[in-house]
Amino acid sequence: MSFDTDKQKTLKKMLSNDKSNKGSVDKPIQNLLDKINTLDDYYTTSSCSGRIILIKIPESGSKKDTNFLLRTHELANADELITLIHKLKELETVWLRQEPVILHVAARTLKDASKLLRLVRIIGFKRCGLFEVEKRFLMELVSTEKIDAIIAKDGEVLVSDKYIRVLVEEANKRLKRTWEKTKKLEKELSTIK
Repeated sequence: MSFDTDKQKTLKKMLSNDKSNKGSVDKPIQNLLDKINTLDDYYTTSSCSGRIILIKIPESGSKKDTNFLLRTHELANADELITLIHKLKELETVWLRQEPVILHVAARTLKDASKLLRLVRIIGFKRCGLFEVEKRFLMELVSTEKIDAIIAKDGEVLVSDKYIRVLVEEANKRLKRTWEKTKKLEKELSTIK
């Protein structure tokens, strides 16, 4: 299948059948995705603008059995989070995570992929690379802003409300930083020729 046919098919499928848990593109990166998808030599296959989550992980560690207690692609509210944590009955293991932007982008050629990878690294996307080359040149572009903090274990909240406020404040700062990088990338895409 040609690159252009695959691009058209993938973008059409994404518009009609978003398979993400949320069911739609994250607002903070919609313009960036639109910009990438208008370029002749690139298209996006999946994305996340970054998020803050509170998750309950079962003893098995099974991803499919993980329970999202809170998921936001916007800034988090510490008071809401604290209230939610104190309402939990069976805490098991609960984590607060702030995750950075992640983009999967296909490129027409290896040279095109290399151009984009150089650009995003300069902007500050430090965890990037090709992860598929047989069917197409598919890149994963990930920023580095991240927090993983255990909040509760074995039915006991391990941290104070004050610490949760500090975590949320820092998570919000990092989420803003990841959005600044996506805005910069959106602006700098015009330099790719």
